[in-house]
Amino acid sequence: MSIIEAFIKTISFFDELKNEGVIEDYALIGGLALSAWVRPRTTQDVDLVVIISKKINWADLISLIRTRLQKKVSVHKATPRMTIQEKFSFMSGHIQIDIIGTGGFDLASDAIKNAVVADVLGKSIKVATPEYLILLKLLPLSSQDIIDIKELAKKADMHNVRTLAEKYFLLPKLESIIQRKNL
Repeated sequence: MSIIEAFIKTISFFDELKNEGVIEDYALIGGLALSAWVRPRTTQDVDLVVIISKKINWADLISLIRTRLQKKVSVHKATPRMTIQEKFSFMSGHIQIDIIGTGGFDLASDAIKNAVVADVLGKSIKVATPEYLILLKLLPLSSQDIIDIKELAKKADMHNVRTLAEKYFLLPKLESIIQRKNL
């Protein structure tokens, strides 16, 4: 299964869950989300942030993936010091799908609420804005994330990025990247 097929199948499934009221909303983040804003780059996974309904809990969503999609789910254990408390992954063909919950993660919740609908790989989906993608990429801050931030900065309202970075206590990290990379 190609990344396009895996992506479309996954998005269709999450659209069903949203229509059923199982999840309130979701948005695309990560490397694939970049293609809505800047020159696409290769990626090996699909990253979604999800707000689940008050009717279910995180374990229920995992169970739905296991039963409806017949997928083996790998649950990532969080520690109190980690920003992301809810995360699991499953494979769709040869593509890893990473699902990140918004429980205790206000930045992700706000990224969904402020996301815009864009066409990605032929499918309309809510995508985090460049400003929120920059902030989300500050959390792991790999060498690829720094490259992505530099590209996204060309499309982002950097005043807004700074304001949001301050709100989420990421301003020192952002300023460090800005100084090093002349954004």
